[in-house]
Amino acid sequence: MKKILSLASLLMIAGITITCYADALSEGNKALEQKNYSDAITSFTKACDNGNGKGCFNLGAMYENGEGVAQNKYKASTFYAQACRAKEILGCSNMSLKYDTP
Repeated sequence: MKKILSLASLLMIAGITITCYADALSEGNKALEQKNYSDAITSFTKACDNGNGKGCFNLGAMYENGEGVAQNKYKASTFYAQACRAKEILGCSNMSLKYDTP
């Protein structure tokens, strides 16, 4: 019985944690839509730091395009690689494009 309660507690904590990361991503998307770049960077960083590939990809795109941050292709590539490692296909795609351009 004790093992079942421990497992149930762990699953509940995991569910809450995943929701928080998803919330950071949606908060970042909302902030980006409103051109509130500072909040978008903060939210995407939180999501990315917690393994959310879409958050990493969005950070990469912001750095690549210079949205709310100084344009930095190196940082963009770093975030795209991190997104790819998190199995975000767009991160892999954008990372491969970096190798293709002179």
